[in-house]
Amino acid sequence: MREKIVKFPYISAKQRIINSNGEGCVPCEVSQRWLQFPKTSDSRFIKIDVMTVNMKEKDRKICELVITKEDLMRAINSIEFSD
Repeated sequence: MREKIVKFPYISAKQRIINSNGEGCVPCEVSQRWLQFPKTSDSRFIKIDVMTVNMKEKDRKICELVITKEDLMRAINSIEFSD
């Protein structure tokens, strides 16, 4: 009977959030929050939702940020990482 058991690979909580919310999801490393990016944008602005889960484990939007891709890339590229 044991030879019929198929073990699924381990999926981290982070990967589970990405799987359920799509590639536009950027999960927080220390909380149950994430950034949800849209698949497309019809203007130069990007609307980013800051998300969490409520007590019933349902997705809940905390707020929306409206930014430009240029500002986001500038901020990311300005980070200096220590080795």
